[in-house]
Amino acid sequence: MHLPPKLRHLVLIPLFAAACGVLGALLVLCFQAALHALAYLLGGHASGLVEIASRLAPWQRALAPVLGGLLAGVVLEQGRHLLRGAAAGDYLEAVRVGDGHLSLRRTLVNSLSSLCTVASGGSIGREGAMVALSAQGGSLLTRLLPMSLPQRRRLVACGIAAGWAAAYHAPVSAMVFVCEVVWRRLDARSLPALALAALTASLTVNHLFGLSPLYQPPPLPAPGALALAGYCLLALMLGACAPLFLLLMELGRRAFAGLPWRLPLRMALGGAAVGCLAWFWPQMWGNGYSTVSWLLGHQPAWQLVLTLLLCKLVATAATSGSGAVGGIFTPMLFAGAACGALAGQLLNLALPGCLPGGGAVLVGMAAFLAATAQAPLLAVAMLMELTGAWSMLLPVALVALLAARVGRLLGGRALYHDETEGVRRRLPGRWWGRRR
Repeated sequence: MHLPPKLRHLVLIPLFAAACGVLGALLVLCFQAALHALAYLLGGHASGLVEIASRLAPWQRALAPVLGGLLAGVVLEQGRHLLRGAAAGDYLEAVRVGDGHLSLRRTLVNSLSSLCTVASGGSIGREGAMVALSAQGGSLLTRLLPMSLPQRRRLVACGIAAGWAAAYHAPVSAMVFVCEVVWRRLDARSLPALALAALTASLTVNHLFGLSPLYQPPPLPAPGALALAGYCLLALMLGACAPLFLLLMELGRRAFAGLPWRLPLRMALGGAAVGCLAWFWPQMWGNGYSTVSWLLGHQPAWQLVLTLLLCKLVATAATSGSGAVGGIFTPMLFAGAACGALAGQLLNLALPGCLPGGGAVLVGMAAFLAATAQAPLLAVAMLMELTGAWSMLLPVALVALLAARVGRLLGGRALYHDETEGVRRRLPGRWWGRRR
């Protein structure tokens, strides 16, 4: 089938973008279905991981992450011989500097390993594998017809947006994520395709299961001048803490990389760290979603919040550092929520009634995300879509910008900085230096 280039751009790209949305949503739903099936086998019901962990005996919830990490490591190790000569498996590289091709074998091996880690309670985000599968769907679509390099990259970016929109129920922040984090620029020509892919994915999930914000905070009033001042102080605190979070994740990677063990044993050790903490606190299982929901609606004692925060940071550093496949985006939201709850209680001691508990948690998530990812626009769009708390738009936007600036001034680097630097070192300079 041969079409003039202009006609192909006007007709085929929108059709392929919509196909990316549908395919990405279905792949995300398939991964979620597999997680629910494994959760049912593990706990006898397909509820959240924290609820399953709380119903298990302490030794069972301590052992499960160990076995899951061991199995995930075996999958990665045994899958290496299948990946010889395979294309890149990182969607950031494929979109930023690659040719838009992703290895199907690599994506499937990584997704299966991530499934083992997440289903067994590993402290890592499940959404990373979902977005990777959706990006793979976009890469597969590029092989149906001859396409130029920019068109292939754009279609994979549509797959990323579709996966993000389907996983988080957030089509607007999916587009912002691609522009602000993946591309690091605004490409007006690609926005219609991104919007079409993200909205199609959201509509597909909504048609099949219905969409609602992932978090349900209590009604929050519009903040007054005193509350805005308190939120700004909170942003300063969390902006300063963001570089420490990234440093802890890096220390975890270095510690496990220095062990003279095979990958399955290192990942089992990472699972053991999670299991030891889960023996006492079932909240250590999973990415922290249910605990964030709990923090938004309650005001627990600061001692409990601090304990959960420190344990979750250790569990996430151990899981990620051991080599587990998955993202730390949702655990990062947990860290921001807990830091926001702690900082809110501290400010309320000095100025009683300054900040509502749920508002401090929500603003803490936005500030920590903006400072850690160096993506304030993403933080604003993400928190509005995740919570639907539009009365908090002004403080969320204010703290996101302020926290990102503070994090940068203190030497913090973006969450995806290391991946980009690795690509820069591996590829010829002409690829990196060219404007895309």
